[in-house]
Amino acid sequence: MHPLMRYRGEHVEVRDHHGRVHRGIIDGDPSTGGIFLISPFNRVFIPFFAIAFVFSFRLRRRIF
Repeated sequence: MHPLMRYRGEHVEVRDHHGRVHRGIIDGDPSTGGIFLISPFNRVFIPFFAIAFVFSFRLRRRIF
């Protein structure tokens, strides 16, 4: 299991390798090779290799 799956169901901010910032709740199946971020407007798939860092709003710190 990928370490980010520990934070499933939490509000996070993810910055990808293109510099785009995605905010939402972590969801998804780790066997797909990435995470899904669910926001009020859409559901975005982000592969693990494209994630530059993840910021947790609950912990208020960088977690990956």
